Amino acid sequence: MYKLMIVEDEPLIRSGLKQYFDWKELGVHTIIEAENGKDGVDRALIELPHLVITDIRMPVMDGLEMIGQLRSKLPDTLFIILTGHNEFEYAQKAIHYGGVYDYLLKPLQYEKSFLVIVNCLEKIRLKQLMPQSFERLTDPGTNQGVGIAPEEGLQLFEKIESYIKLHLDQELTLNMVAEHFFYHPSYLSRLFKTKLNKNYMTFVSEIRINYAQQCLKVSQHSIADVASLCGYKSYKHFVKVFKSITQMTPTEYRKQLRL
Repeated sequence: MYKLMIVEDEPLIRSGLKQYFDWKELGVHTIIEAENGKDGVDRALIELPHLVITDIRMPVMDGLEMIGQLRSKLPDTLFIILTGHNEFEYAQKAIHYGGVYDYLLKPLQYEKSFLVIVNCLEKIRLKQLMPQSFERLTDPGTNQGVGIAPEEGLQLFEKIESYIKLHLDQELTLNMVAEHFFYHPSYLSRLFKTKLNKNYMTFVSEIRINYAQQCLKVSQHSIADVASLCGYKSYKHFVKVFKSITQMTPTEYRKQLRL
């Protein structure tokens, strides 16, 4: 499963983060600790974590310098920074200029923080599956008849997926997404069928239901709440789509988890 590294100079905060989420339920089975950026670099190069959560201001080496040193050596590792209100603008710039996937704002709010972590772990999972999931995009023989290069298609679908995840609780029609990315809806629809062998609505449903599965692992969420979080206004429709993708109802899925 996944390895997490927490880089924080305050032991109490490190300890708190280890207990804040049910990491095992999220698929994180190894947690490594580091007390500053230098320690983080040394440990990361040995442990090769999938995800790093780091404070910004620390002695010896700060979090952003650590990320700068690790980014090229661990290209598949995702970084989340812990930031306070007084560092918020600084954190946003770090994300804008690259290297940082997202941030957690102190003091942490559980729902928002949980969503950031789930999205991050899902991004890691998709990266691991990418060779299979996007096989059609990387095979030159499948690029006939659609005027987009394979690497451009890969980037486009990644961007669409990220956009959908940021607006999961909203209606997301093909026209809306096409307009956002400056594509004609018919052309974008053809890309989905040609490159991914699925239509747009299946693509969106799979993302919604995958997030629903993550939410259902947290017992404090009712199934109705999960349906709403995933953008389903109709509980019945949510159950129908969930079953069509997972071959079980949300209740059966949760029972399987023994929650």
